Amino acid sequence: MPSSVRTSERTAARRLLVVDDHASIRDLLASWARERGYDARAAADAQEALGELQRQSYDLVISDMRMPGLSGLELLQRLPHGQVQPAVVFITAFGTVPEAVQALQAGALDYVTKPFNVEDLFRRIETRLSRTAPPAATLAQPLFGAEPEAAVAAEPSPGILRGAPENLRRLYELLDQVAPSRCTVFISGPSGVGKELVATELHLRSPRAQRAFVRVNCPAIPKELQESELFGHEKGAFTGAMRRKEGKFFFADGGTILLDEISETSLAFQSKLLRVLQEREYERVGGNEVIKLDVRLVATSNRNMAELVGSGRFREDLFYRLNVVPIEIVPLRQRREDIPHLVGYFVERFCEENRRATLRLSQAALEALLQRHWAGNVRQLQNVCERAVVLKRSGDILDLRDFFLDLEIDTPRSQPAETTLAGMERELILRTLQQVRANRTEAARRLGISVRTLRNKLNEYRAQGVDVESLLEAASR
Repeated sequence: MPSSVRTSERTAARRLLVVDDHASIRDLLASWARERGYDARAAADAQEALGELQRQSYDLVISDMRMPGLSGLELLQRLPHGQVQPAVVFITAFGTVPEAVQALQAGALDYVTKPFNVEDLFRRIETRLSRTAPPAATLAQPLFGAEPEAAVAAEPSPGILRGAPENLRRLYELLDQVAPSRCTVFISGPSGVGKELVATELHLRSPRAQRAFVRVNCPAIPKELQESELFGHEKGAFTGAMRRKEGKFFFADGGTILLDEISETSLAFQSKLLRVLQEREYERVGGNEVIKLDVRLVATSNRNMAELVGSGRFREDLFYRLNVVPIEIVPLRQRREDIPHLVGYFVERFCEENRRATLRLSQAALEALLQRHWAGNVRQLQNVCERAVVLKRSGDILDLRDFFLDLEIDTPRSQPAETTLAGMERELILRTLQQVRANRTEAARRLGISVRTLRNKLNEYRAQGVDVESLLEAASR
């Protein structure tokens, strides 16, 4: 029996309310739901939705997060009492990690960012709903995706991450493998690549999704206070400890804790953390009570951990405990195929956020964005797209001049500028190859040399230890 028929029979009795101030989205979701067997109604804002929910009960509410008047979160908090509460799924064009966590902690079933595929959205919702059914009904259900018979052909389920489909597919497959366990995960990569988003997606795909997701920015906590902030302290444990205080681990119990940039922690704290991972228990600073703990720990770092371990600045035994499942997020310049997808998402998101008509991207602008080094990675690209949308005065095409790329620093941070003549020549040749996407003929023409001379220069650089092949491969993407 086709899975679409089976799904329709399973959802025939469900009542669905769509809440969104954009009529096109309301109509699309309600129409699609009716085709899948839902009894679907629509409301233009949260106030109208509350009136509808007072009149009759619903099984599911799909609501925009940010609307004129009451927000989606306020709608969730004001659901009528004294009746079976509907499952609530939020959709939003400009979601943030804290907002997603707040929504889930308030009781939302799921949190999905626009743009999304409607079919994937309903498949994800139905899978989530099936996980709240009696165990016998969910034994054969995958964590995310289609019915078991169709699982092989299923597309990656929508999430908060953006990029080229094949890159996302590989990452989602890994996250879905890891999500059901409670093993530690270590996410590495330079600043701005999206390590925190990957950690959040892992939490949302795990059985802990309805519990707390606690993010700790380790560099922001003075090293002498890290133990107190993470494990809590007893009254009188140190000067200024006027009362007992619970730590971040206490609030993360049953859920996930993210130690962002864990490389910036003290050796004393690292020693205590090692015990937490080994024994699944801890004590407050100044206390003797042993507190049992059930938490998934995710750590991130933008530093070279091998160097930190070798120099004694990070405990080797702790690193091995953290690095059970390593996930490396490479710089944006090494995955340029993600750039068109990211730009499209950011432009659409900021157009909606700033209440302006959708803007399209010119080919010249896209080519220029593809050629940039992006030292600040995805975060820098996001800021550039926001600036372009906000400062665009007229027309519906974002051209190269709208991005003000001359304001951006585009020099690789890890490579100091060359001062010798030979070094400057090498830098010029390699930069030109990057600009022409590794086209040797065009590079030689721009440099005013023959292709043979260019080939000899590249052979010299290989002999000097320069990884020419990697540079050319990255430039050709």
